[in-house]
Amino acid sequence: MTRETLRTANLLGATALGLHDELRRAVETRSGRAGEASAALNALGHQPGLSNDALSRLLDLTHTGTVRLIDRLVADGLVERRTAAHDRRSVALYLTAAGKEVRRDILEERSAVLAPLVSRLSAQEQKTLATLLGKLLTTVSRDDTHKLRICRLCDSGACKDCPILVPVA
Repeated sequence: MTRETLRTANLLGATALGLHDELRRAVETRSGRAGEASAALNALGHQPGLSNDALSRLLDLTHTGTVRLIDRLVADGLVERRTAAHDRRSVALYLTAAGKEVRRDILEERSAVLAPLVSRLSAQEQKTLATLLGKLLTTVSRDDTHKLRICRLCDSGACKDCPILVPVA
């Protein structure tokens, strides 16, 4: 491995970790919820009707942990459980109006953290960065569930041509 490869990899790692920490702090502060609550709200806004099992896989939480998380979000009036249309024995999860509002807040805060960083680049640099990030995303994503996990806090409206996004089965 070349010295330049090691340096670039190190810079990428530091940037990724710094952004992760800043994004997590920002969305948790804005939403008033810690852990994977923000990701759950965003995922349910992007793919309404997810089952507890699908959400559990997406968030990489145990079934029990996901049930507790959903119980809290239901108690807070952000999520509702409905009978699934495809299987009356299954439960589908949906955002309430209040949940949709919190999701909008989360995405606004996420954008408020990321947009100033990207706006420091020229239009050509942004285009180049987007191309490179797309390549990196396709390299790092392993399977459909992992792809959804990577995009669990993404703004699906801002990335209509996501290089990795797939629908939940």
